[in-house]
Amino acid sequence: MKERATEGLGANTRKQADVISVDEETSLYDKGILGVDNPQQLLDTLLYLCGLHFALRGGTEHRRLRLNSNPQITGPFQDKDAKLRYLLYKEDVSKANAGGLKHRKVVPKCVRAFENPENRNKCIVTVFEKYKSLCPANGGKDCFYLTPLKHIKDGQWYSNNPIGHNTLQGTVKRLCASIGLTGKRTNHSLRASAATRLYNAGIEEQRVAETTGHRSNAVRVYKRTSADQQIEASNILYGLRPSDGRKKAKPSAAAGAPVSSASVECSTDESDKKTVTCNFSLNFSL
Repeated sequence: MKERATEGLGANTRKQADVISVDEETSLYDKGILGVDNPQQLLDTLLYLCGLHFALRGGTEHRRLRLNSNPQITGPFQDKDAKLRYLLYKEDVSKANAGGLKHRKVVPKCVRAFENPENRNKCIVTVFEKYKSLCPANGGKDCFYLTPLKHIKDGQWYSNNPIGHNTLQGTVKRLCASIGLTGKRTNHSLRASAATRLYNAGIEEQRVAETTGHRSNAVRVYKRTSADQQIEASNILYGLRPSDGRKKAKPSAAAGAPVSSASVECSTDESDKKTVTCNFSLNFSL
């Protein structure tokens, strides 16, 4: 292993799943690849949203989902304070929580995914409700994703049969290929996209880990630093200020950098109180 590592081979050289950007996601909706208008489209959208909002691992955690018998995804529930509905995901078995004595003290991942009142076609709560209402009542006992019927019935779009292993695992690759997206696009891209979007929006690493279910700094593997953040990191290392040589690149809306502020009182005299506000913008490339 050491020799392979010296040669640049091994786990660190494995190609990671590419992130799906917000713009690419928008294209999937605009071109009718994602939506709620037909059985296949609805099924694909459900897998996409579950993988993104619950940061599920590749095909494994999708395959273990159950729709009706002791389901991991339940709801919708109502949040009294936010006045929004949400779905609740509680893992039973995962890579970080495989059960047994080793993981007896591990708290299972528990994630809430709230509705999107502004766009119901992109709302995980709406998509989940519609999908479940169009599945047979006794379907999904040991599975979650059911095969679309060739001839849909009134009030039923899906059969009792689960989606095949290979078909399920290749879903995101198929969706991305249909609009010409290249690179390594897999179901795991949804998990990587979830961590990256949260990270680039300035969400604390602990909160990102709560969504992904990581129990260590392994969550950092899924962070994708933006070009603006990398440029700023280089400028900092060069000893440059934003006004030196090159203007500081503005972070995009999807990749906002965390900002902290501090207020310092320079005098205790109430008649001569001064406040200095200092803003620090820190970016780290891991």
